[in-house]
Amino acid sequence: MKKIRLVLLLVLGLILAGCAKSNIEVFRFVNHELELKIGEEVILNLIYGEYSEDSEVKYILSEDGIIALNGNVATGLAVGEVTVRATIDDVKFAKVIIRVVQDQISSMQINADNNYFPDAGSKQLSISVNPDNLPTDVTWSLENATDIAEISVDGVLTVMDATNSAKITVVAQSTFDPTMVCKKVFYIKNMPTESVTIMIKDNKTQIKPGDTIEYIVEASPESSEVNYTIESSKPDILSILPENKLQASSSVSGTEIVVITCTTWDGEKATVRVAIKK
Repeated sequence: MKKIRLVLLLVLGLILAGCAKSNIEVFRFVNHELELKIGEEVILNLIYGEYSEDSEVKYILSEDGIIALNGNVATGLAVGEVTVRATIDDVKFAKVIIRVVQDQISSMQINADNNYFPDAGSKQLSISVNPDNLPTDVTWSLENATDIAEISVDGVLTVMDATNSAKITVVAQSTFDPTMVCKKVFYIKNMPTESVTIMIKDNKTQIKPGDTIEYIVEASPESSEVNYTIESSKPDILSILPENKLQASSSVSGTEIVVITCTTWDGEKATVRVAIKK
């Protein structure tokens, strides 16, 4: 009986010793995988297991140029994936996979002193991006080909001819992130239209066939009041005459609704409806 008890105690002792040994952490990295952006840093924390935390650790990279290691601090250098192995005795190795990703531009804008050319001349344009640590290099272009303006590769916008009112759109495309494009409109000779309205004199918006009425255009700034076009949605029913006049056709037999549209030189629009009823 005593022998059986002795054997049981021996077996129990072996089991307990095995459990105690299994509770010792193995040599490994805290994280199996890490992700960081170019320029960011991360600490490669180790669990030393049976080794002393004062032990000297040797790090081995599967590829060069993706991260830089300074001790146990990794810095992202280029987009890619690298495996880092750590060892103390060249017998046991810990492994971590590090992925370096590229940060994205969330917003971009074109900057200038102002967007108005009263006369021929040049302006230096610049770019700002968010986050502001990303490159601001762009490819410059004009949205529509024109012989009155040009833009250089370094962002100098030059207007050669300011004789007539015009607007030009500058386009900037990021070379760091080609999907990011922004635009800015510049005005030549006249400032952009702030407001425009068109109305019928004496509010005569309901007339008879053959009647003639007068329209009035009000716009700000004043330059927009002399730089506009007038269109009729039904020119055979209500035609446009000189001196701000509109004339209804005498052949209207029922009721016709005509929309008169005023478009300023820079594309701003205003409308008024006229009813012609016999």
